[in-house]
Parts: sequence; structure tokens; C-alpha cells
Amino acid sequence: MMKVHAQTATLILAVMAATPASAQSDLQPGFDKRLLGLAPAQDKAESCFLRRYDAAHIKAHPKQKVEAIGLCVNVERKLPDEKGDPVRYIYNFTFAAKLKGKAKVATTAGECGYAYMPPEEQKKFSGRPLWCGVDCDGGGVNVEPRKGGDELLVRLERIAVSSECGGADDENSSFDITGGADDKVFLLPKASMNAYRAFVGK
Repeated sequence: MMKVHAQTATLILAVMAATPASAQSDLQPGFDKRLLGLAPAQDKAESCFLRRYDAAHIKAHPKQKVEAIGLCVNVERKLPDEKGDPVRYIYNFTFAAKLKGKAKVATTAGECGYAYMPPEEQKKFSGRPLWCGVDCDGGGVNVEPRKGGDELLVRLERIAVSSECGGADDENSSFDITGGADDKVFLLPKASMNAYRAFVGK
């Protein structure tokens, strides 16, 4: 009987060691919760947000350039390169906006950061909005989840976007969206991935 118990205990420990949730991670404590209310360190978890402004709102805010805006974050589990290295969870985001005078929705993508800073560095960013940025000095947005993750407050200064992947005319060229008089802060309700994809056109 003792031998059976010992074998069972060994099996349980082996399963725990192979389970992603029990693997070591350098993820910033609480980062998942702060970032759109995502489940802690769960591969392929996602949160999407989308806001469409009606004609009455646009008329009341003539300086507003953004007619619709959306943002999605998804979690990607990255396996260690070498044995003993921590498991990493990368937070990729996509951003989309429909602007006045533009026929196509402009999009971009990047990563939401500060997840892997050492504990002593994390304290500097405690309580601050989370930054989701685009590589190559493409700017980005600060995001703050509200109502337990059911809404997202997006603060925009500058973000580089493109209607396509570059092109000959202005409609398809990369350009910056900057936070103007009425385009600095947006409150986005949570949306399904299908709704976001329909907005983007994918």
C-alpha cells in the first residue's frame, strides 16, 4: 500500500511540474489583472474593446478625428529557451481606428509592456497606466481597465498606423494618429473578438 501511495505522489508532482500554471515565470505580479482583467498567465487569453461614435456625437465634437476605435490584447506563452529559464507571457495588442475622411480602418500592432521588470523596478510603475507600444518609435497608447475590465480608458498621444502595408497613395501610406483637442481620451466598452474583426475587416 505504501508503494502505491509513493507512486501516486510521484505522479502528482510530475504533473504539477509540467503544468504551465506551476511553471516559474518572471511575470510582474498583478500584471494580468491590471491589463484588461485577463486571466493570470493564461495562454491565448484575450480581451477586446470597441467604440463607435454616432453622427450626433461627431457633430457635437467637430474637432474629433476618430469615428471609431478598437483595441485587442492577447496572451502568448513563450517557452523557455533553456532549461531553468522562466516562462514568459507576451502581451500582444492590435489597435484600429476609423478616421474622418478615410475610407479604410487604420491598424497597427505591438506589445503591452512592463511585465518583466525586476521587482524593484516594478514599484516605479505601480498605479500608473499601462503602456502598449509600437516598435521602431511608433508611439502607442496608455490603457487603464475600468469596471473590472468591462471598459478600457485609452489615452492617445501618438501612434503609427497604416491602412494597408504601405502603398503609393495617401490612403495606403503609414501615418501617425495624434491626440488632438477631442482625440486624447477614449472610453471603450468590452467587445467580442468577432465584433472587433468585423470592424477591422478581417
